[in-house]
Amino acid sequence: MPNILKRSVTLRSAALSLCLLASPAIAQDLAIVGAKIYPSPDAPAIADATIVVRDGVIAAVGPSSDVKPDASDRVISGDGLVVVAGLWNSHVHLLLPSMAQPPAENAEALANELEGMLTRWGFTTVFDIASLPGAAIDLRRRIESGEVRGPNILTVDAPFFPNEGTPIYLRQLLEGLPSMEIGTPDAAAERARRQLENGADGVKIFAGAIVGGEIGVLPMPLEDAKAVIAETHKHGKPVFAHPSNQEGLAVTIESGVDVLAHTTPDDGKPWTPELIARLTSHDMALTPTLTLWRVESEASGLPAEKIEATIALAQQQLGAFAAAGGDVLFGTDIGYIQAADTSEEYRLMQGAGLSFEQILASLTTTPATRFKVERKGRIEAGMDGDLTVLTADPASDIEALADVAYTIRAGRVIFEAKD
Repeated sequence: MPNILKRSVTLRSAALSLCLLASPAIAQDLAIVGAKIYPSPDAPAIADATIVVRDGVIAAVGPSSDVKPDASDRVISGDGLVVVAGLWNSHVHLLLPSMAQPPAENAEALANELEGMLTRWGFTTVFDIASLPGAAIDLRRRIESGEVRGPNILTVDAPFFPNEGTPIYLRQLLEGLPSMEIGTPDAAAERARRQLENGADGVKIFAGAIVGGEIGVLPMPLEDAKAVIAETHKHGKPVFAHPSNQEGLAVTIESGVDVLAHTTPDDGKPWTPELIARLTSHDMALTPTLTLWRVESEASGLPAEKIEATIALAQQQLGAFAAAGGDVLFGTDIGYIQAADTSEEYRLMQGAGLSFEQILASLTTTPATRFKVERKGRIEAGMDGDLTVLTADPASDIEALADVAYTIRAGRVIFEAKD
Protein backbone atom coordinates (compact mmCIF):
# COMPACT_ATOMS: atom_id res chain seq x y z
CA MET A 1 0.00 0.00 0.00
CA PRO A 2 2.71 2.63 0.79
CA ASN A 3 4.12 2.30 -2.76
CA ILE A 4 0.95 3.61 -4.37
CA LEU A 5 1.31 6.85 -2.48
CA LYS A 6 4.83 7.45 -3.88
CA ARG A 7 3.61 7.92 -7.43
CA SER A 8 4.58 11.15 -9.11
CA VAL A 9 2.63 13.81 -10.92
CA THR A 10 4.07 12.28 -14.09
CA LEU A 11 2.00 9.12 -13.57
CA ARG A 12 -1.16 11.13 -13.08
CA SER A 13 -0.46 13.18 -16.22
CA ALA A 14 0.10 10.00 -18.20
CA ALA A 15 -3.24 8.64 -16.99
CA LEU A 16 -4.97 11.81 -18.15
CA SER A 17 -3.30 11.63 -21.57
CA LEU A 18 -4.36 8.03 -22.03
CA CYS A 19 -7.94 8.74 -21.07
CA LEU A 20 -8.16 11.57 -23.58
CA LEU A 21 -7.08 9.18 -26.32
CA ALA A 22 -9.41 6.35 -25.30
CA SER A 23 -12.72 5.79 -27.07
CA PRO A 24 -15.80 6.65 -24.99
CA ALA A 25 -17.69 4.02 -23.01
CA ILE A 26 -20.68 2.70 -24.93
CA ALA A 27 -23.95 2.16 -23.10
CA GLN A 28 -25.88 -0.93 -24.10
CA ASP A 29 -29.61 -1.17 -24.78
CA LEU A 30 -30.89 -3.90 -22.52
CA ALA A 31 -33.98 -5.21 -20.80
CA ILE A 32 -34.45 -7.14 -17.58
CA VAL A 33 -37.61 -9.18 -18.00
CA GLY A 34 -39.77 -10.78 -15.32
CA ALA A 35 -37.90 -9.64 -12.20
CA LYS A 36 -39.21 -8.35 -8.90
CA ILE A 37 -38.23 -4.72 -8.59
CA TYR A 38 -38.14 -2.17 -5.79
CA PRO A 39 -38.48 1.17 -7.63
CA SER A 40 -37.46 3.06 -4.46
CA PRO A 41 -37.45 2.46 -0.70
CA ASP A 42 -40.85 4.10 -0.27
CA ALA A 43 -42.60 2.52 -3.28
CA PRO A 44 -44.28 -0.90 -3.39
CA ALA A 45 -42.45 -3.70 -5.13
CA ILE A 46 -43.59 -4.88 -8.56
CA ALA A 47 -43.58 -8.66 -8.56
CA ASP A 48 -43.25 -9.36 -12.29
CA ALA A 49 -41.65 -6.34 -13.91
CA THR A 50 -39.60 -5.40 -16.94
CA ILE A 51 -37.03 -2.61 -17.11
CA VAL A 52 -35.80 -1.28 -20.44
CA VAL A 53 -32.62 0.82 -20.65
CA ARG A 54 -31.78 2.77 -23.82
CA ASP A 55 -28.72 4.98 -24.36
CA GLY A 56 -27.84 4.61 -20.69
CA VAL A 57 -31.23 5.85 -19.44
CA ILE A 58 -34.24 3.94 -18.14
CA ALA A 59 -36.75 4.13 -21.00
CA ALA A 60 -39.57 2.16 -19.40
CA VAL A 61 -40.38 0.18 -16.26
CA GLY A 62 -43.54 -1.56 -15.20
CA PRO A 63 -45.43 -4.85 -15.19
CA SER A 64 -44.09 -7.27 -17.80
CA SER A 65 -47.55 -7.39 -19.35
CA ASP A 66 -47.21 -3.70 -20.21
CA VAL A 67 -43.48 -3.21 -20.95
CA LYS A 68 -41.85 -5.14 -23.78
CA PRO A 69 -38.22 -5.13 -24.97
CA ASP A 70 -37.21 -4.54 -28.58
CA ALA A 71 -35.73 -7.35 -30.63
CA SER A 72 -32.36 -5.57 -30.62
CA ASP A 73 -32.16 -5.29 -26.81
CA ARG A 74 -29.92 -7.53 -24.79
CA VAL A 75 -32.44 -9.44 -22.66
CA ILE A 76 -31.62 -10.61 -19.15
CA SER A 77 -34.09 -13.06 -17.69
CA GLY A 78 -35.26 -11.75 -14.34
CA ASP A 79 -36.75 -15.06 -13.24
CA GLY A 80 -35.98 -15.38 -9.52
CA LEU A 81 -34.04 -12.10 -9.48
CA VAL A 82 -34.68 -8.85 -7.61
CA VAL A 83 -33.70 -5.42 -8.93
CA VAL A 84 -32.97 -2.27 -6.94
CA ALA A 85 -31.51 1.05 -8.06
CA GLY A 86 -27.74 1.03 -8.40
CA LEU A 87 -26.17 0.97 -4.94
CA TRP A 88 -23.96 3.70 -3.49
CA ASN A 89 -20.98 3.20 -1.20
CA SER A 90 -20.45 6.62 0.39
CA HIS A 91 -17.21 5.80 2.21
CA VAL A 92 -14.39 4.27 0.18
CA HIS A 93 -10.69 4.97 -0.34
CA LEU A 94 -9.37 4.49 -3.86
CA LEU A 95 -5.86 3.37 -2.98
CA LEU A 96 -5.50 0.47 -5.39
CA PRO A 97 -2.26 -1.54 -5.56
CA SER A 98 -2.24 -1.47 -9.38
CA MET A 99 -2.10 2.34 -9.30
CA ALA A 100 1.65 1.83 -8.73
CA GLN A 101 1.91 0.40 -12.25
CA PRO A 102 2.24 2.56 -15.38
CA PRO A 103 -1.19 3.58 -16.70
CA ALA A 104 -0.45 2.02 -20.07
CA GLU A 105 -0.27 -1.39 -18.39
CA ASN A 106 -2.76 -1.40 -15.53
CA ALA A 107 -6.26 -0.87 -16.98
CA GLU A 108 -7.37 -4.49 -16.60
CA ALA A 109 -5.75 -4.80 -13.18
CA LEU A 110 -7.60 -1.69 -12.02
CA ALA A 111 -10.91 -3.05 -13.35
CA ASN A 112 -10.35 -6.33 -11.52
CA GLU A 113 -9.53 -4.56 -8.25
CA LEU A 114 -12.57 -2.30 -8.57
CA GLU A 115 -14.68 -5.38 -9.17
CA GLY A 116 -13.39 -7.16 -6.07
CA MET A 117 -13.84 -4.08 -3.89
CA LEU A 118 -16.98 -2.53 -5.30
CA THR A 119 -18.86 -3.66 -8.38
CA ARG A 120 -18.98 -7.30 -7.25
CA TRP A 121 -21.03 -5.98 -4.32
CA GLY A 122 -23.47 -4.04 -6.48
CA PHE A 123 -21.99 -0.55 -6.23
CA THR A 124 -22.56 1.64 -9.26
CA THR A 125 -21.53 4.89 -7.53
CA VAL A 126 -18.93 5.47 -4.83
CA PHE A 127 -17.70 8.46 -2.86
CA ASP A 128 -13.96 8.33 -2.28
CA ILE A 129 -13.38 10.28 0.92
CA ALA A 130 -9.58 10.53 0.95
CA SER A 131 -6.91 9.26 -1.38
CA LEU A 132 -3.68 10.32 -3.03
CA PRO A 133 -3.93 13.83 -4.53
CA GLY A 134 -5.39 13.58 -8.00
CA ALA A 135 -5.58 9.78 -8.04
CA ALA A 136 -9.35 9.31 -7.84
CA ILE A 137 -9.95 12.10 -10.34
CA ASP A 138 -7.60 10.43 -12.82
CA LEU A 139 -9.28 7.07 -12.26
CA ARG A 140 -12.71 8.64 -12.82
CA ARG A 141 -11.55 10.05 -16.16
CA ARG A 142 -10.25 6.65 -17.23
CA ILE A 143 -13.54 4.97 -16.28
CA GLU A 144 -15.63 7.61 -18.03
CA SER A 145 -13.50 7.25 -21.19
CA GLY A 146 -14.16 3.51 -21.26
CA GLU A 147 -10.53 2.59 -20.70
CA VAL A 148 -11.21 1.09 -17.24
CA ARG A 149 -14.38 -0.78 -16.21
CA GLY A 150 -15.74 0.55 -12.94
CA PRO A 151 -18.32 2.58 -11.00
CA ASN A 152 -19.19 6.25 -11.10
CA ILE A 153 -16.75 8.07 -8.80
CA LEU A 154 -17.19 11.11 -6.59
CA THR A 155 -14.16 12.15 -4.56
CA VAL A 156 -12.90 14.58 -1.93
CA ASP A 157 -9.35 14.15 -3.25
CA ALA A 158 -6.72 14.68 -0.49
CA PRO A 159 -7.89 15.07 3.14
CA PHE A 160 -7.23 17.95 5.55
CA PHE A 161 -5.44 17.15 8.84
CA PRO A 162 -4.93 19.48 11.82
CA ASN A 163 -1.52 21.14 12.10
CA GLU A 164 0.88 18.48 13.46
CA GLY A 165 -2.02 16.07 13.16
CA THR A 166 -1.23 13.53 10.44
CA PRO A 167 -2.86 10.38 11.85
CA ILE A 168 -0.36 7.91 13.27
CA TYR A 169 -1.66 5.08 11.09
CA LEU A 170 -1.12 7.11 7.90
CA ARG A 171 2.38 8.48 8.47
CA GLN A 172 4.27 5.70 6.74
CA LEU A 173 1.70 5.65 3.96
CA LEU A 174 2.11 9.38 3.31
CA GLU A 175 5.87 9.57 3.73
CA GLY A 176 7.48 11.64 0.99
CA LEU A 177 4.29 13.44 -0.08
CA PRO A 178 3.50 17.12 0.50
CA SER A 179 1.91 17.67 3.90
CA MET A 180 -1.87 17.49 4.08
CA GLU A 181 -1.92 19.36 7.39
CA ILE A 182 -3.57 22.75 7.74
CA GLY A 183 -1.15 25.61 8.30
CA THR A 184 -3.39 28.66 8.56
CA PRO A 185 -7.11 29.14 7.89
CA ASP A 186 -6.36 31.19 4.76
CA ALA A 187 -3.97 28.59 3.36
CA ALA A 188 -6.46 25.82 4.12
CA ALA A 189 -9.27 27.66 2.34
CA GLU A 190 -7.03 28.25 -0.66
CA ARG A 191 -6.12 24.56 -0.86
CA ALA A 192 -9.80 23.63 -0.65
CA ARG A 193 -10.54 26.04 -3.49
CA ARG A 194 -7.81 24.50 -5.66
CA GLN A 195 -8.96 20.95 -5.05
CA LEU A 196 -12.58 21.79 -5.80
CA GLU A 197 -11.72 23.68 -8.96
CA ASN A 198 -9.56 20.73 -10.06
CA GLY A 199 -12.51 18.34 -9.89
CA ALA A 200 -13.09 17.35 -6.24
CA ASP A 201 -16.73 16.81 -5.31
CA GLY A 202 -16.31 17.78 -1.64
CA VAL A 203 -13.68 17.86 1.09
CA LYS A 204 -12.87 15.81 4.16
CA ILE A 205 -11.46 17.15 7.41
CA PHE A 206 -10.06 15.19 10.31
CA ALA A 207 -11.97 16.95 13.08
CA GLY A 208 -10.29 14.56 15.48
CA ALA A 209 -7.01 13.04 14.28
CA ILE A 210 -5.59 10.00 16.08
CA VAL A 211 -1.94 10.97 16.68
CA GLY A 212 -1.14 8.64 19.58
CA GLY A 213 1.15 9.37 22.51
CA GLU A 214 0.00 11.60 25.34
CA ILE A 215 -2.31 13.59 23.08
CA GLY A 216 -4.24 10.62 21.71
CA VAL A 217 -6.78 12.45 19.54
CA LEU A 218 -5.89 15.92 18.27
CA PRO A 219 -8.93 18.07 17.43
CA MET A 220 -8.81 20.43 14.50
CA PRO A 221 -8.93 24.10 15.61
CA LEU A 222 -12.41 25.42 14.99
CA GLU A 223 -11.22 28.41 12.93
CA ASP A 224 -9.33 26.09 10.57
CA ALA A 225 -12.32 23.80 10.12
CA LYS A 226 -14.63 26.76 9.49
CA ALA A 227 -12.30 28.16 6.83
CA VAL A 228 -12.24 24.91 4.86
CA ILE A 229 -15.98 24.41 5.20
CA ALA A 230 -16.90 27.96 4.22
CA GLU A 231 -14.88 27.65 1.02
CA THR A 232 -16.38 24.25 0.23
CA HIS A 233 -19.94 25.42 0.81
CA LYS A 234 -19.22 28.42 -1.40
CA HIS A 235 -18.73 25.88 -4.18
CA GLY A 236 -21.96 24.07 -3.22
CA LYS A 237 -20.12 20.89 -2.17
CA PRO A 238 -20.38 18.68 0.95
CA VAL A 239 -17.89 18.36 3.79
CA PHE A 240 -17.11 15.02 5.42
CA ALA A 241 -15.47 14.71 8.83
CA HIS A 242 -13.59 12.00 10.69
CA PRO A 243 -14.61 12.75 14.30
CA SER A 244 -12.84 10.04 16.43
CA ASN A 245 -14.35 11.18 19.74
CA GLN A 246 -16.78 13.57 21.42
CA GLU A 247 -14.38 16.50 21.09
CA GLY A 248 -14.11 15.83 17.37
CA LEU A 249 -17.90 15.65 17.20
CA ALA A 250 -18.08 19.11 18.77
CA VAL A 251 -15.81 20.49 16.04
CA THR A 252 -17.97 18.89 13.33
CA ILE A 253 -21.14 20.39 14.74
CA GLU A 254 -19.81 23.88 15.39
CA SER A 255 -18.00 24.16 12.05
CA GLY A 256 -20.92 23.05 9.86
CA VAL A 257 -19.84 19.63 8.61
CA ASP A 258 -22.36 17.82 6.38
CA VAL A 259 -21.43 14.14 6.80
CA LEU A 260 -19.94 12.24 9.72
CA ALA A 261 -17.67 9.57 8.26
CA HIS A 262 -18.00 7.26 11.30
CA THR A 263 -19.71 6.62 14.57
CA THR A 264 -17.42 7.04 17.63
CA PRO A 265 -17.47 3.87 19.75
CA ASP A 266 -13.75 4.05 20.54
CA ASP A 267 -14.32 6.72 23.16
CA GLY A 268 -16.70 4.41 25.04
CA LYS A 269 -19.56 6.91 25.26
CA PRO A 270 -23.11 6.41 23.97
CA TRP A 271 -24.69 9.19 21.96
CA THR A 272 -27.14 10.97 24.26
CA PRO A 273 -30.46 12.45 23.14
CA GLU A 274 -28.89 15.89 23.54
CA LEU A 275 -26.00 15.05 21.21
CA ILE A 276 -28.33 13.42 18.69
CA ALA A 277 -30.50 16.54 18.71
CA ARG A 278 -27.46 18.71 17.98
CA LEU A 279 -26.39 16.48 15.10
CA THR A 280 -29.81 16.26 13.48
CA SER A 281 -30.60 19.95 13.98
CA HIS A 282 -27.55 20.70 11.84
CA ASP A 283 -28.86 18.39 9.09
CA MET A 284 -25.82 16.17 9.40
CA ALA A 285 -25.71 12.74 7.74
CA LEU A 286 -23.91 9.70 9.14
CA THR A 287 -21.96 6.88 7.51
CA PRO A 288 -21.72 4.33 10.33
CA THR A 289 -19.04 1.89 8.98
CA LEU A 290 -19.95 -0.68 11.65
CA THR A 291 -17.83 -3.51 10.24
CA LEU A 292 -14.77 -1.30 10.60
CA TRP A 293 -14.97 -1.54 14.37
CA ARG A 294 -14.77 -5.31 14.30
CA VAL A 295 -11.81 -5.24 11.89
CA GLU A 296 -9.96 -2.63 13.95
CA SER A 297 -10.72 -4.32 17.26
CA GLU A 298 -9.58 -7.72 16.06
CA ALA A 299 -6.38 -6.21 14.62
CA SER A 300 -5.71 -4.63 18.02
CA GLY A 301 -6.03 -8.01 19.71
CA LEU A 302 -8.95 -7.02 21.91
CA PRO A 303 -10.79 -9.82 23.71
CA ALA A 304 -14.06 -11.00 22.19
CA GLU A 305 -16.24 -9.38 24.86
CA LYS A 306 -14.57 -6.01 24.30
CA ILE A 307 -15.06 -6.33 20.53
CA GLU A 308 -18.76 -7.07 20.97
CA ALA A 309 -19.14 -4.15 23.39
CA THR A 310 -17.52 -1.79 20.88
CA ILE A 311 -19.82 -2.93 18.09
CA ALA A 312 -22.87 -2.69 20.35
CA LEU A 313 -21.95 0.90 21.20
CA ALA A 314 -21.56 1.76 17.52
CA GLN A 315 -24.98 0.22 16.89
CA GLN A 316 -26.48 2.29 19.72
CA GLN A 317 -25.09 5.46 18.15
CA LEU A 318 -26.44 4.56 14.70
CA GLY A 319 -29.80 3.40 16.02
CA ALA A 320 -30.36 6.55 18.06
CA PHE A 321 -29.34 8.76 15.15
CA ALA A 322 -31.64 6.96 12.68
CA ALA A 323 -34.55 6.90 15.14
CA ALA A 324 -34.24 10.68 15.43
CA GLY A 325 -34.65 11.04 11.67
CA GLY A 326 -30.99 11.56 10.74
CA ASP A 327 -29.86 10.76 7.21
CA VAL A 328 -27.90 7.50 7.11
CA LEU A 329 -25.49 6.77 4.25
CA PHE A 330 -24.10 3.32 3.58
CA GLY A 331 -20.30 3.05 3.63
CA THR A 332 -17.66 0.45 4.34
CA ASP A 333 -14.24 2.21 4.49
CA ILE A 334 -13.04 -0.28 1.87
CA GLY A 335 -9.56 0.66 0.73
CA TYR A 336 -8.52 1.48 4.28
CA ILE A 337 -9.76 -1.92 5.43
CA GLN A 338 -9.77 -4.88 3.07
CA ALA A 339 -13.09 -6.45 4.17
CA ALA A 340 -15.01 -6.16 0.89
CA ASP A 341 -17.95 -8.45 1.71
CA THR A 342 -20.85 -6.21 2.70
CA SER A 343 -22.99 -8.90 4.37
CA GLU A 344 -21.92 -8.10 7.91
CA GLU A 345 -22.50 -4.37 7.48
CA TYR A 346 -26.10 -5.00 6.43
CA ARG A 347 -26.62 -7.39 9.31
CA LEU A 348 -25.17 -4.96 11.85
CA MET A 349 -27.25 -2.07 10.52
CA GLN A 350 -30.39 -4.16 10.85
CA GLY A 351 -29.28 -5.15 14.35
CA ALA A 352 -29.06 -1.44 15.18
CA GLY A 353 -32.78 -1.18 14.46
CA LEU A 354 -32.82 -0.06 10.83
CA SER A 355 -35.51 -1.53 8.59
CA PHE A 356 -34.99 -2.90 5.09
CA GLU A 357 -36.45 0.32 3.71
CA GLN A 358 -34.05 2.48 5.74
CA ILE A 359 -31.04 0.41 4.67
CA LEU A 360 -32.12 0.52 1.02
CA ALA A 361 -32.53 4.30 1.31
CA SER A 362 -28.98 4.59 2.69
CA LEU A 363 -27.80 2.87 -0.50
CA THR A 364 -29.95 4.71 -3.05
CA THR A 365 -32.23 7.71 -2.50
CA THR A 366 -30.46 9.26 0.49
CA PRO A 367 -27.02 9.68 -1.13
CA ALA A 368 -28.55 10.75 -4.44
CA THR A 369 -30.49 13.47 -2.64
CA ARG A 370 -27.73 14.43 -0.22
CA PHE A 371 -25.12 14.79 -2.99
CA LYS A 372 -27.58 16.35 -5.48
CA VAL A 373 -27.27 13.66 -8.16
CA GLU A 374 -30.79 13.97 -9.46
CA ARG A 375 -30.92 11.11 -11.97
CA LYS A 376 -29.79 8.33 -9.64
CA GLY A 377 -31.29 6.47 -6.70
CA ARG A 378 -34.64 5.32 -8.13
CA ILE A 379 -35.90 3.05 -10.88
CA GLU A 380 -38.18 5.10 -13.10
CA ALA A 381 -38.26 6.35 -16.65
CA GLY A 382 -35.77 9.13 -17.29
CA MET A 383 -33.35 8.08 -14.55
CA ASP A 384 -29.85 6.82 -15.27
CA GLY A 385 -29.75 3.12 -16.09
CA ASP A 386 -27.89 2.22 -12.88
CA LEU A 387 -29.24 -1.07 -11.53
CA THR A 388 -28.20 -3.71 -9.03
CA VAL A 389 -29.65 -7.17 -9.70
CA LEU A 390 -29.81 -9.54 -6.73
CA THR A 391 -30.29 -13.28 -6.52
CA ALA A 392 -32.71 -13.08 -3.57
CA ASP A 393 -35.10 -10.66 -1.89
CA PRO A 394 -33.42 -8.41 0.71
CA ALA A 395 -36.78 -7.60 2.28
CA SER A 396 -36.78 -11.21 3.52
CA ASP A 397 -33.03 -11.50 4.20
CA ILE A 398 -31.05 -8.26 4.42
CA GLU A 399 -27.80 -10.02 3.52
CA ALA A 400 -29.25 -10.68 0.06
CA LEU A 401 -28.12 -7.13 -0.75
CA ALA A 402 -24.65 -8.67 -1.03
CA ASP A 403 -25.75 -11.51 -3.34
CA VAL A 404 -25.30 -9.72 -6.64
CA ALA A 405 -26.02 -11.25 -10.04
CA TYR A 406 -25.41 -8.14 -12.17
CA THR A 407 -24.17 -4.62 -11.59
CA ILE A 408 -25.27 -2.29 -14.38
CA ARG A 409 -24.06 1.27 -14.79
CA ALA A 410 -25.74 3.47 -17.43
CA GLY A 411 -27.01 0.36 -19.19
CA ARG A 412 -23.58 -1.27 -19.29
CA VAL A 413 -23.00 -4.50 -17.35
CA ILE A 414 -19.89 -3.85 -15.27
CA PHE A 415 -20.18 -7.03 -13.19
CA GLU A 416 -21.81 -10.34 -13.99
CA ALA A 417 -21.69 -13.26 -11.57
CA LYS A 418 -20.33 -16.47 -13.01
CA ASP A 419 -22.24 -19.74 -12.67
